[in-house]
Amino acid sequence: MRESSAPRIFAATYTRSTASSRRTTTPCTCFTSSKRITWIRSSTTSTSRRVRTSTPTRTISRSGTRDRTSRAVTNRKSEAEDQKMTKILKRSPHYGQHVAHGAKGFFDFAGWEMPETFTSMEDEVKACRSAAVLFDGHQMGEIHLKGPDAQDAVQKVCANNIKAEPGRCFYSSLLNEDGGIVDDLVVLCLAPDHYLLTAAAFNVAKTPGWVRSHVSDMDVEIEDLTNGTTIIEIQGPKSRDILQKITDADISNEALPYFRFVETQIAGIDCIVARLGVTGELGYEIIYDPGYAYTMYDAILEAGKDDGLQLCGSKTVGTFRLEKVYHIYTRDIDENTNPFEAGLDKSVKLDKGDFIGRDALLRIKQQGVSRKLVGFEITDGSAAATPGTPIEINGQECGKATFAGFSPTLDKTIGIGYVPTEHAEVGTELVIKTEPESLKATVVETPFFDPKGDRIRV
Repeated sequence: MRESSAPRIFAATYTRSTASSRRTTTPCTCFTSSKRITWIRSSTTSTSRRVRTSTPTRTISRSGTRDRTSRAVTNRKSEAEDQKMTKILKRSPHYGQHVAHGAKGFFDFAGWEMPETFTSMEDEVKACRSAAVLFDGHQMGEIHLKGPDAQDAVQKVCANNIKAEPGRCFYSSLLNEDGGIVDDLVVLCLAPDHYLLTAAAFNVAKTPGWVRSHVSDMDVEIEDLTNGTTIIEIQGPKSRDILQKITDADISNEALPYFRFVETQIAGIDCIVARLGVTGELGYEIIYDPGYAYTMYDAILEAGKDDGLQLCGSKTVGTFRLEKVYHIYTRDIDENTNPFEAGLDKSVKLDKGDFIGRDALLRIKQQGVSRKLVGFEITDGSAAATPGTPIEINGQECGKATFAGFSPTLDKTIGIGYVPTEHAEVGTELVIKTEPESLKATVVETPFFDPKGDRIRV
């Protein structure tokens, strides 16, 4: 196996908080990576010296000996405060534009400081369903496999059948030997000997090394370009018309159908335009050099200003994912979840030949799964359910919700969670044990929105 590394150019912003009431923000540009970092540092002086971690506090008892219990408590408190103050949040190259265009708050998504909303969740959902929205997809990873054994390598690590057909995209899971999901991603075939894997946000640090460790005996080059690539997404029924204004490529449905991509230019910027998305609408993911982030961002907004294009926050994107039951890694799936119980059967091709986890999946399929991911509607109230919220049937706890929230599209509260297979039938009555009160729910068909997928294929 051959390895190479991409150049890393970072821009960092340090915010220093003093012990007094004075607070100062010191911008510091550090060109060591292309992805921006927010690093909160604390100091008891006006210098730039970094705060020491957990300096012991000595407490003397009446007998003159050190009070170890008091010291331990003090140390734990100090360590917790230091960890909070030195929390690192990375910023995408689109961050400055988010601020300039009025993002209403930011939150931690997989270690990234991402915008919550720009107007409101309801307005942004409405814009996506009727016109178009633009949002940041920078948190994903980009891993390239190139070389004579590239196709054999992706076939070995992917559960789906990844064909050597340039221009095609394939959704697949990466599995461990027990059939658990290591990552779920989209594979783009750039050439018969060149593939791009777009890792889930929570797995950008794990997946490159995992892939490398499983193809080390092959003639393939693994190049992690996560730090030299960015993604921005435009989604909605008018997204094609907007994008077509600023590209010479034919992106009609005939030329660029669902799960296909083209290498072209948008606003004169070299990029990959992939017919993908998580909203359930016609849409495109644009993969390009982060050095052109501001230009790309503004060019798309300008092209869509007369078509109702709106900016969209990452929290609203989470609602789209729920409505279409597009899994979020660590919340809905993980290494203890297999594709059959998660409803990802269609992306597993047991007859394609050997791949990592195949033997385990053959056993699981023969034995059957003990639980399944189901969708449910809240029937007697409205409340959000956080991951791990208990699900009861007939007074007995039998499963866990992974998420529930209000759907502006459907005007009701919906959710997903795992229940025993025998209780996964549509119409099964559930009780979601939220606080302060429990809510009644019913198992329904999924996905909740556009179950046949007609809107994404127009």
